[in-house]
Amino acid sequence: MSSPLKNVIIVGAAGRLVTSILATFDADLNFNISILSRKSSKSVFPARLVVHRFSDEYPEDELLEALKGQDAAIKAGVKRFVPSEFGSDTRNEKGMEIIPQYFKHKLDTVEYLKGKEMEGLTWSAFVTAIIYNEGKDAYSTTTIASIGTALKNKLLHPEETANKHLFISSFHVSQNQILASLKRTTGKKWDVTYVDAEEQKKIGMEKMAKGDFSGAMGLIRYTNSVKGHGGYYAGYEEMSNELLGVQGEDLDEVVREIVKG
Repeated sequence: MSSPLKNVIIVGAAGRLVTSILATFDADLNFNISILSRKSSKSVFPARLVVHRFSDEYPEDELLEALKGQDAAIKAGVKRFVPSEFGSDTRNEKGMEIIPQYFKHKLDTVEYLKGKEMEGLTWSAFVTAIIYNEGKDAYSTTTIASIGTALKNKLLHPEETANKHLFISSFHVSQNQILASLKRTTGKKWDVTYVDAEEQKKIGMEKMAKGDFSGAMGLIRYTNSVKGHGGYYAGYEEMSNELLGVQGEDLDEVVREIVKG
């Protein structure tokens, strides 16, 4: 049986998701945490953590020293690489057709990692009110805190989580269920606009074709909200919640915390 993975380097660690992941790892004494950040970054990290600063040109010698980068990671002997997935099922062909600018580089990264498995590298990829159509189709979604928990616990189960997509979810909900929760938790009446999903897809794709990446968010909403595009992966994939210690959450409690800010 493989030993748990303990030495973890987090790239960036400044965004909302990664900040939560950093806090989850930092609170667990089983792990030795360090940060990899560009020299031009203004981000500030806890003084107790080792921070590796590297040039914006990504020189390989600096990356090798800090154990970052796919080739660099392999040469430096890194055992597990976690690509930036944390969202929709990027393997879904319908989703890829709609927004290749978003999905393709993620899928290409995973394919690259698969090609390096024979060199000893393992990987794991996590798949984490305008209402489209009638708002009835369910999709899988995960809170930021649960993503951090799953990522941390994955390293305690290196064999079971190696070289695969890991599907987790805090709950499976529809847009209507989220709207109902907002009404309950805020006590307010919400003005709701129902839009045609296909029309929103058309608008998003036209924007993307012109280089206007503001269209990406609408397309991501489409792949999540319209059945068959990879948003409701609980309907066809084995979930890893139990293995990774991800508990089901109460929608109203989560929405209440989000509303509070």
